[in-house]
Amino acid sequence: MELIDMANDLIGKVAVITGAARGIGLSIAKELADRGAIIASADVLPFVEWSNDLKALHSQYFVDITSNESCLKLIESVLADHGKVDLLVNNAGIVRRGPAHSMSEEDFTKVVDVNLNGTFRMCRAAYPALKATSGSIVNLGSTSGQAAVMNTVSYSASKAAVMFLTKVLAYEWAADNIRVNAVGPTIVPSDMTASLLSNEEYMTEKLASIPLGRVATQEDVAKSIAFLLSDDAKMITGQILFIDGGVTTH
Repeated sequence: MELIDMANDLIGKVAVITGAARGIGLSIAKELADRGAIIASADVLPFVEWSNDLKALHSQYFVDITSNESCLKLIESVLADHGKVDLLVNNAGIVRRGPAHSMSEEDFTKVVDVNLNGTFRMCRAAYPALKATSGSIVNLGSTSGQAAVMNTVSYSASKAAVMFLTKVLAYEWAADNIRVNAVGPTIVPSDMTASLLSNEEYMTEKLASIPLGRVATQEDVAKSIAFLLSDDAKMITGQILFIDGGVTTH
């Protein structure tokens, strides 16, 4: 019986990852590189040192996903450097926390523009290249977009919209053999969640709401994304894979 080497199931695929300078995005980049992908990391922030032993197959780009021109330039640069785009992971995102009644219009609009509009801009910019390769997209949703969470009105609304955008694009682009899926993690350790993770009262309540009783790790997210991008998921499109320890089961 032939054994499949899961460690190399993305070999030769060119993967564009936004928000990849650190945190979850960097973990995604490392996981996909370990599986043989050629990594095109993009971010508006400076990059931390790349520590993966496949760094020879890694390139870094600036992108501001609030700018359509910047998104298009990113794809053009990746095509110039690598000749194709097979995979797109829309990981870049921001959060502004606070009660809905006191959240400024500026903060609300900024979160939606980055998380939702930025995801759409990148999908649209990459569409011709992905059509040429029968590519695959994974967008970053959240359990906050499925179940209401206090003090996250802009973030939750944006992530709910990202997950429905995923379904619409999957439906429209199936004829082009482009698969579009999303992941919906529960809380994950990162710079974005550092203040929550250090709040003992918040975390006691949060962990009580997760049937498996723990937060999701960055590796949990990265491995789930790798699966959705792989040929093992070639009949899966328009789906939201919740990485939440059972939060959305109740």
